[in-house]
Amino acid sequence: MPSVGENTSRRTAFWLLWANAVSVAMVMSADRFTFEWLVGDTLDASDSASGFVLFALGAPVVCFVLLAGAMADRHDRKRILLLTQLGGAVVLALSALAVWTDVIDVPITMVLAVLFGTVMAFGQPVRSSLLPSIVPKEELMHAIVVMTIGLNVAMIGGPLLAGGLIELSGVGLAFAVQAGFFVVGVVLVTKLQVPALPPVDRTVRMRTEVMDGLRFTWAHRRLRALFALLAVGGGLMFGGAVALLPKIARDEFGRSADDSGLLFALMGAGMIVTSFALIRYRQRITRRGLVFMLGMVAGTSNQIVQGFVPSFGWLALLMFLWGASGGFYMNINQTLIQELTPKEKMGRVMSLTVLTQGGLVPLGALVASALAESIGPQPAMSVFGVVALACVLLTLVVAKELRRQV
Repeated sequence: MPSVGENTSRRTAFWLLWANAVSVAMVMSADRFTFEWLVGDTLDASDSASGFVLFALGAPVVCFVLLAGAMADRHDRKRILLLTQLGGAVVLALSALAVWTDVIDVPITMVLAVLFGTVMAFGQPVRSSLLPSIVPKEELMHAIVVMTIGLNVAMIGGPLLAGGLIELSGVGLAFAVQAGFFVVGVVLVTKLQVPALPPVDRTVRMRTEVMDGLRFTWAHRRLRALFALLAVGGGLMFGGAVALLPKIARDEFGRSADDSGLLFALMGAGMIVTSFALIRYRQRITRRGLVFMLGMVAGTSNQIVQGFVPSFGWLALLMFLWGASGGFYMNINQTLIQELTPKEKMGRVMSLTVLTQGGLVPLGALVASALAESIGPQPAMSVFGVVALACVLLTLVVAKELRRQV
């Protein structure tokens, strides 16, 4: 049984990790919004240019995140967090400087997006893998739900903050404030006590460890199904939202940056409502895998309807409901993945969650932007929803082990 001192230390470590994760999530949710608004409004570039910049934000995740996961399983995780936080602050400060000195253009924006995406690619797997080593397994779902509530508050606050700052003084100020959040994150990491890693054979090549993590995940049927659904959520659902919601608000309904940010805020509010409900009733959920998949059925159906709403008010209501169904997606999938994964493989498996959720978002955004240029942003959202719903229904039919997962 853990001592009082050990329990206190774990609680302190959890809240420091929580605060750090929330500060980073605040920046990431604001940053995608800020980059999209910079290209689409400040630089008045095409929808395709916006898609390429959003793709540039996530391309480094695709390239480097698996390597970052292997590093998280064998190197000093605190040092990695500190370096990536400092790197993010520098990139965003340079972005603000480029805007204020009026040297910013689409190619420079793409370079800055690649640099920021690279920093995030190496930081996210480490941050995600720390929670199971800090929190006992029996408290893991509660901890994940509390973490998700904080991340959703950040999802609300990030776009609202970015939209408000853009309306106040332009995208330069938005980038500068985001750099400040990263500096706050550095302070939090310096106080965090990171548990020691399990012993590893450092003679094994990094590539071998990456492949070992991939083989483990592919051979595990429930994990394989979970990751298939995570890919749908990242590429088709959130990728479409990042690229298309600002365009729908701006081009279809004539709304401003802060109104566009409100859509993401309402999505986050819906997730928070579901998260609080899960804290209260989580013990009553006996088939979490099935609940997770049914939540995705509701979410993808909602996405289809978004392409047909006639007003901004109806779209705002759908965003709240979308977030409410997404609360099951965000909380239950992370709980199941972390429960099913051994601690010695946690960094590599969590790097795959970053890849499927974060790396596929820009790819989905790129395709969504190109489709929006051809058929319009609202029809493009519905097309993405139809494809996503078909993928979820197929998984619901074939993934018997995940349906029965308690």
